[in-house]
Amino acid sequence: NALVEDQLVRMRLALDSAAARAWLDTHRQGNRIYFGRYTGRTPIPGRGDAGHTGRLRKELRDLAREAAAVTGSDSALFFQAFDEGGAEMWSRWDMQDHPPDLLITNYSMLNIMLMRSLEAGIFNQTRDWLATDRNRVFHLVVDELHTYRGTPGTEVAYLLRVLLDRLELIRNPEQL
Repeated sequence: NALVEDQLVRMRLALDSAAARAWLDTHRQGNRIYFGRYTGRTPIPGRGDAGHTGRLRKELRDLAREAAAVTGSDSALFFQAFDEGGAEMWSRWDMQDHPPDLLITNYSMLNIMLMRSLEAGIFNQTRDWLATDRNRVFHLVVDELHTYRGTPGTEVAYLLRVLLDRLELIRNPEQL
């Protein structure tokens, strides 16, 4: 998760800072490159239903209060922006309904996501997006690849194979 947090700081700077938003507003008609963290720290697990909506609201209010407390400091990069027009997605439910352009996760969560029907839409929508135009390319970035050796390396390799098969990239490797 430390790697995930490092990547989030970099994404916030590159895609959701004031300078990035201004550039996107000027040069890309305000279109955003959406990104999100999908790990055990992402609020909240389960389906988006009335029973859990109150819990999600409370978690987001708490996160927003913490982010507001560090506004203007260097620590602000470690918190999501909770204003309108931001590019970072706030909850699992958002990403399940509308997969982000960049999904940041770890191999443990990716493994869980591939096994549950709850996240099937993320993979199905991505697969369908790739299928509508063969010129579209799926970018898979594996950070710290050199550390995956032996049995853990084999497990990660199989996990990636399942992901690529799920997205039908085994049959269309030119899109990877």
